[in-house]
Amino acid sequence: MLQFNIGLSALQTAQQGLAIAGNNLANASTPGYHREIAEITSLNSDQVGQIALGTGASITSINRAVSDQLDAAVTKQTSQNGYVDASLTASTRIEQTISSGTTSPSTQLESLLNNLQQLSSNPADGATQQVAVSSAANVASAFNSAASDLSQIQQGLDESIGGDVGQINSISAQIATLNGQIAVASSQGVSPNSLLDQQSQLVNNLAQIIGVQVQNGDNGQVTVTANGVPLAIGNLSETLVAGKDASGAATITTTNSSQPISITGGDLGGLLSQRNNQLADYQNRLDTLAQQVASSFNAIQSTGLGSSGGFTSLTGQTGVTNISGNLNAAGLTPPPQNGSLFVGVTNTATGQRTLTEVPISPQTQSIQDVATSIGSTVPNVTAYVNSQTGTLSISADSGYTFDFSGGYEATPVSNLNGTSSPTATIGGAYTGTTNDNYTVTFPSTGTIGVTPNLQAQVTNNAGGVVATLNVGQGYQAGQPLSIANGVTLTLGAGDVAGGDTLQTPVVGNPDSAGLLSSLGLNTLFTGNSAATLAVNSSILSDPGQLATSRTGQPGDTSNLQRFVALGDAPVLNNGAQTFSQYANQMVSDIGTDVQSLTQQQSTNQTLTTNLTNQQQSISGVDTNEELSSVMQYQQMFEIAGKYISAVNDAIQQLLTVATT
Repeated sequence: MLQFNIGLSALQTAQQGLAIAGNNLANASTPGYHREIAEITSLNSDQVGQIALGTGASITSINRAVSDQLDAAVTKQTSQNGYVDASLTASTRIEQTISSGTTSPSTQLESLLNNLQQLSSNPADGATQQVAVSSAANVASAFNSAASDLSQIQQGLDESIGGDVGQINSISAQIATLNGQIAVASSQGVSPNSLLDQQSQLVNNLAQIIGVQVQNGDNGQVTVTANGVPLAIGNLSETLVAGKDASGAATITTTNSSQPISITGGDLGGLLSQRNNQLADYQNRLDTLAQQVASSFNAIQSTGLGSSGGFTSLTGQTGVTNISGNLNAAGLTPPPQNGSLFVGVTNTATGQRTLTEVPISPQTQSIQDVATSIGSTVPNVTAYVNSQTGTLSISADSGYTFDFSGGYEATPVSNLNGTSSPTATIGGAYTGTTNDNYTVTFPSTGTIGVTPNLQAQVTNNAGGVVATLNVGQGYQAGQPLSIANGVTLTLGAGDVAGGDTLQTPVVGNPDSAGLLSSLGLNTLFTGNSAATLAVNSSILSDPGQLATSRTGQPGDTSNLQRFVALGDAPVLNNGAQTFSQYANQMVSDIGTDVQSLTQQQSTNQTLTTNLTNQQQSISGVDTNEELSSVMQYQQMFEIAGKYISAVNDAIQQLLTVATT
């Protein structure tokens, strides 16, 4: 009964069409769902005599509305979104940590410099000394806090990286499982549209976490790789492992290889970039700033004198692991350089001070060699190394003190041959920054303060004339005469002979080797990073040890002025930036990065919206269109029913006629 079959095919087609439209409507908001399209085909005709009669219609396939190009574009954009979002979140946290504020290192450093300036008005005042030392402790605390915050960010990134790797492994396994199910369904002639939608959604979920490349294969399977490393091939998946390399950088490897994988996209790519590059850079820059603050302040503190004067004993705060190894390989921060250490020794009974140079060569000397050299070269001083801690200790003999303040010898080396030689005293405070030697020569014979035109000529190491002094008629014996760079010469009454000389070293850089800072001898700060920076415990307990002067004379604030001058000293970035400029550059750089990432995020949102709209225009469900299809299939069903009823009526009439 051809007519009945035609009607039944129409009913079945309408019923199936209603189911397809209903399924589209039900999944209109389902993530990853692709609209299904019924493919209606006319059935083969039957030959009745010379006439070919149609046999009806049927739905031969149900296709997914797909644009491979748009799907690929959405996947790629999803990966980019994940990368930028993760990068922006991390950069914003870094910015909040290092931004200027009342507790930031740069603000606390400015406060320290101001308090040191205030101390200049009364350098011996204990309360003001305490304020300055407490301010130094606040600087160290600010660095410690910033370093701790950055470490917490690093820990959070490490945890997020591990979480992402776990998700990647889980999603890759699900894609592999779906690949197998899709292949089986396709081989059995079953349309795996629902499985394909799940597969597509999982690929996009994976792209959110890691940059992937997708290749469509046979029977609806996909091969998913990340920068050449397969994550899912067929029904097999790879397992990634999060770890760290020898330098501490976060790495991603596979269970079958220890070779790190380069991850360039997705949330994981952003996390790795921030963890290994951005965050590491600012941690290094913060450490550099802390190290330079410590080095600069320590160089001034160690070569100055506190209100309590010179030392009877001193032990370094920093040790070495191998007391016999060369200092250049000891890992000291800052590392010592070729240069000299000048040790001043004062006889506390007479006030006489000697200044002895100790050559330092880190390439050939160990800390033990330095101790031996100091002990054998500097009179009335002993030096030794603690084999357990690797620290250098220096002590003075009874009745003596020592210091590293440079300056000059108060009693110059005298070569006076007059009948009654005058006393000679060097005074003042040497303000020069270099090391030199002043030689005072008397060109002619005469009596100090009496002989007309009697002069003293002062020359430096290079033979240049530093000053020509009138010491004859008009000069009052016992009065200081200014030589140069804050140094004075005082002559008592007496006679000099032509060619007589006086000599004194003048030392503006008593530790050109940087040994004191390296070994922590009389330093203000200890530690070699932002996390370990601290104020020397000896100075914390006795603020009077804060080096306010270079001579020990009451009212001498020359060392305080050196401290204060650090605020304007370009000691960072190869001598191009001050402390504040370097810190401000850090804040500016991270601010620029955050602004750029924010703009990228906004651009990505626009691109994502445009791509999604284009994709939805092809793959998405238009509820109005589907409702229209429902009405059409409903009408088709009703018409098919009427058609079958009409065929039945006609057959009944024919049977009635045939039986009458």
